[in-house]
Amino acid sequence: MTSSLRRFAAIAIASTVFCGAAWSQETQPASLTEATLAGKWVVNLGQCSDANAEFITFGGNGAVESMREGRADAVGFWRLEAEKIYLSVLAPPARFDEKLKDVKGYYAFDILIATFNVTADGFEGVGILGDQVRYGKFTRCKA
Repeated sequence: MTSSLRRFAAIAIASTVFCGAAWSQETQPASLTEATLAGKWVVNLGQCSDANAEFITFGGNGAVESMREGRADAVGFWRLEAEKIYLSVLAPPARFDEKLKDVKGYYAFDILIATFNVTADGFEGVGILGDQVRYGKFTRCKA
């Protein structure tokens, strides 16, 4: 093989490897990890700058806090397993069902959020609490 043919082959192989690596990084879907989930997220159509929006904060220590209109309305713990977020929270029952608005106190609830369409700054999820199923869109708030 001549030296110019070797150079051509080397350039062709290098560009194939480089382009293949770039393509593979762009097409690989993001995935949630405990590290990437930790932080503050605004829920649905809310804006991070709107203090009255609904927020959920996943602490790096496994704590979780949900806030609406500037007030904590559910607190507890979270864990992540296979793209599913498991929450165990204390909250007033009206937080999850308007018909229970007259029930006073805090009660324990277990919630499962199956995540999909994960990106670096957001994900969608279907939450299951008892017989209720709800869709949510979560967008990361920058610090």
